[in-house]
Order: sequence, then structure tokens, then C-alpha cells
Amino acid sequence: MSHAGVSSLDMGFGGGLGTYHSNYDSFKQMTTFVDPNFELHQAMTRICGLVVIRLADDAVLKLNPISYAKALGGYIRELERQVVRHSAASSDVTTMKRFRRLRAAQRQFLTNAHLVEQSKHRLRSVYGEDCQMAGRRRRMNCRKLRKSINDRVSRLERHLIDPDGIPGREWYKHALVGPGRWLGYEAQIFPAIAEAAEDHDWKKLRQYEKRAAETIYEAAWFLREV
Repeated sequence: MSHAGVSSLDMGFGGGLGTYHSNYDSFKQMTTFVDPNFELHQAMTRICGLVVIRLADDAVLKLNPISYAKALGGYIRELERQVVRHSAASSDVTTMKRFRRLRAAQRQFLTNAHLVEQSKHRLRSVYGEDCQMAGRRRRMNCRKLRKSINDRVSRLERHLIDPDGIPGREWYKHALVGPGRWLGYEAQIFPAIAEAAEDHDWKKLRQYEKRAAETIYEAAWFLREV
């Protein structure tokens, strides 16, 4: 996802064992203490299999861009908190105003996400998700609308890619999330903007916010296409 904007899913059981990344994190430890009969492995394999079957067989993908848009609003608020912390020692007191572009782009994203849900409602109420009806023209219209819905929700991430990538780590191109510079495995929201704030480079922060807002607008307009 970070490079090409292709959505991915990571599934697994949680729980701290105290052996992670140690000499005891081994196959023997797994077969002796954690999952001797590989019952947890089998269960997770079945769950993953059911998810894949569901994704493959559903006529309309159960992906909700409205949830994404609302989460994006939370990302922006968290970014603002991070930037405030970094700017506390700075003489620049206008930092918060610089996120008006992001907030406006998020509102447009949310508005257009509702259009996708409206398309889903129209599909169900006018045609039915399976598009099995008499009349060739009506069937073609149903399939065209269904394909439009599925394309918009499944390819959304690709429209959140910034071709220029994160400065200094250009392989990572997702505008909203990427590996943190000092966070290990943890992700950083709006990495280019956040790292400019860490560096107290407010000029670059403005540039990266503008780029991120433009990327979000592009994704929002993609959601509007039918």
C-alpha cells in the first residue's frame, strides 16, 4: 500500500509472550508452549480463507469510504496535535492555520464518500445487487453501476499516492500514512508533514500540506465518478 496504493490486510492473533525478537522466539517455543497442535494456525487460516471467499464472491464489495473519510478527519486532528508539540518551542504561532487545506479536502472527501453509498442504495433499490433481471439494457445499466461502485471502493488507495514520495524515502508514496522515521514498525500519519514539523521546517510543512490536500482532493473526485 505504501508504494503502489494497493490495499492489503494483515490478520493474526495477539497477546504478549515476552519472547518477541529474542533467542526464544523459535519454532520449538511455538510447538512446545504457544500452539502445540497448531490449532490457532488452523483457525486463522480458516478465517483468512472465509474473508478471501467473501471478497471474491460478494457482488458489491463491503468497503465503506465514509468510514475512511471519518478516520481521515481523526488523522488530521492527531497531526495538528503533533505539530503543536513540535512548534511549542518555535516562534511560529500560525502553525494550526496551515491545516485548513487538509480539513477542506477531508470535508470534500466525506461528501463524495456519501455519493458512493447513495450509488449502493440506488443499485439495491432499483436493480438488486445480482443484476439478474429481464431486459438486456436494464441488465447492462445495473452491471455498469455495480462496476463503478466496486472500482471506486477498491481502487481508492491508488488515488492517495503522491508520485514524489516521502522526502528522503521516495519509495514510500502514500500521502496519508507511511513508516515513521524513528518509530520502528509503527506508522506515521501524514509522514512528510509530520517530519517537516519535527525538523521545524515550516516552509516545507506548508508545501507538503498543500501536496497532501491536493492528493486527497484527487481521491475525493475519484469517488464522485460513476
